[in-house]
Amino acid sequence: MQKRPCGETGLDFTAISFGGMRMHGDDTAPWARHVRAVAEAGFNYFETSNRYCSSTSEIKIGEGLKGFPRDKVYVSTKCGCKAYPTADAVRATIDESLKRLQMDYLDFYQFWGLRWVDFNEIAVKKGGPLEGVRKAMDEGLIRHLGFTCHDTPENMINLLRTCEFESMTIIYNIIERENEPAIAEACKLGIGVVVMGPLHGGLLGFESDVLKGLLGGDDIKTTAEASFRFVLSNPAVTCAISGMMGPKEIADNVRIASNLKPLSPPERQEVDKVLRKFKSVSDKLCTGCGYCMPCPQGVGIPAVFKLANASRIYGIVEGSKRDYAMFGDEWPYDEYKDASHCTECGACLPKCPQGIDIPAELKKAHGILQ
Repeated sequence: MQKRPCGETGLDFTAISFGGMRMHGDDTAPWARHVRAVAEAGFNYFETSNRYCSSTSEIKIGEGLKGFPRDKVYVSTKCGCKAYPTADAVRATIDESLKRLQMDYLDFYQFWGLRWVDFNEIAVKKGGPLEGVRKAMDEGLIRHLGFTCHDTPENMINLLRTCEFESMTIIYNIIERENEPAIAEACKLGIGVVVMGPLHGGLLGFESDVLKGLLGGDDIKTTAEASFRFVLSNPAVTCAISGMMGPKEIADNVRIASNLKPLSPPERQEVDKVLRKFKSVSDKLCTGCGYCMPCPQGVGIPAVFKLANASRIYGIVEGSKRDYAMFGDEWPYDEYKDASHCTECGACLPKCPQGIDIPAELKKAHGILQ
């Protein structure tokens, strides 16, 4: 299986690695067996947090890796600065994570969902979270420090330039490419880049002849493979995180990570050209800026348009319909109502910088997605 260097840490990660966010349920044993199967298949980076899966993810990963050669895997967990705003609070949760993982040290610790404002106002203050992590590092409990981020690309770059971090975990996929400037900056600074959401929350796990044709044609067996090929063709990317929910996904990812063929420079140029056209069309329909929100009726306007665009522009028809059916019910769409709840009140119209006739476009989107 192909491996890539994580910045200047001296560690090499498997190109596809394991994310522990979706191991739900109270039964530890089957998930522990699954984690062990992932490790035995050769994947070597395991990413979790102190709160994933109601704080059971660390337990399941720890049980699965118990007895596995510790130097063959790299384990990362994390906590948020807002939730743990002092050195003592962070130290306490580090100790709890180590206990749940049944480990003596963590290869990586990350500040979860770190924003530039929180770094300055919380993390670096005297007696703050960064002080607690650095003390734990001095004691040998943590070997490397990173952060995950959903801030703007500009603020990601600001965080990178603090020289406090050795890795960054951000969203990047063939549809969401906004973070490419931050990825390039991390490469310049010798900081590892872990990609979360390479399949756009599972949406790119559904078939799209448009994307398969764009990224390899007959050589690409699935849209997921095409999506991983795109992400991992960026030479600054260390690895892409995958949930690998069962044996088939483990086997598929072994095949993809073992036979990965990056896009050649001419191929990359052609893909970039087509994707720019896609984005231009998509932005005319909605840039996702969110200025139209909140909707008085609770409609998730940008989320509706994003799924409609995924269907009509990127050819992800069935996946977009599946996600649309989750509105008002399942995470991450549980807080939104679908477009059928639009009353054409017009409150959104003066807020849209694109001048989009939002009620009319919501009707079209609903027709595409229902």
